[in-house]
Amino acid sequence: MNLKQLEVFYLVAKRKNYTRAAEELNVTQPAVTIQVKSLEKSLNLKLIQQVRKRMQLTEAGELLYQYAEKIFDLVSDANEKMRDFKRLMRGTLQIGTTKNYARYIMPSLLSEFQKRFPRIKVILDEGNSEDMAKSVLDMKNELAFISQLNLDRKIKSIFFSTVEFALVVSPEHRFSQRKSISLRELNGEPVILREKGSGSRTAILRKFQEYGIWPSVIIEASSLDFIVGYVKQNKGVSFMFEPDIREELEKGTLKVITIEEGNIVFFTDIIYHGEKPLSPPSQAFLKMVNELKGELALPRATAAS
Repeated sequence: MNLKQLEVFYLVAKRKNYTRAAEELNVTQPAVTIQVKSLEKSLNLKLIQQVRKRMQLTEAGELLYQYAEKIFDLVSDANEKMRDFKRLMRGTLQIGTTKNYARYIMPSLLSEFQKRFPRIKVILDEGNSEDMAKSVLDMKNELAFISQLNLDRKIKSIFFSTVEFALVVSPEHRFSQRKSISLRELNGEPVILREKGSGSRTAILRKFQEYGIWPSVIIEASSLDFIVGYVKQNKGVSFMFEPDIREELEKGTLKVITIEEGNIVFFTDIIYHGEKPLSPPSQAFLKMVNELKGELALPRATAAS
């Protein structure tokens, strides 16, 4: 069944007049008549008849009109819903982030986004940088905040910010009485790092390789509480994100040591799938981030993530 012919038939039956249907469709009345006749021919059924010079639907025409009414009501509803998506009156923002950004950046960003677009549902996913990059590649998340990594060529990135790391030790550690140390003095020290896939781990190991540093032991942990506890017990040193350990620093149970060569730095990006068009909510989120970038209170670090 030809949907264009069905639409013409529907309007003729609804308006009970060929001329009015033609005006609504912005075509000539003969063109309308041809479309209806073509539909009748394809169905091998009479749909409209003339009774005492008045247009009347046959039994088959009445049944088809009922179905056509449902079909075009659905089309109208679908068009309205699509307009809602364009106007950001509905939809979902699916976004991933690293754990530190989930704590310190995303609450303010998502709060502002929901203030602007209250009808958009937000789903926040968190994990390490590699996991979040894979989630975008697999199209689980449309956007993700991650540290800069070697990405699949299908993934595109936008620079977001710079993050610094500082060395953190126990007050009982031999470095705690020093104002600063050289990075090379970490040779032979037990170092606690985040799990594989973490952006901070990648940045730290890259720096170690650059300076030829070989720790005596590298301990991996995904739990921040474990890392903090391990360092407090003077079992090793780590690179920590200052907002994560603010309370410990104030109490004096952890201490930040200046690195003479400068803090370890890494860059964070917002990534998206380059072969998939971004949804209106994701486009609106990126536009908002670009507008607010200079105003964002990014955590200043002595930091790690």
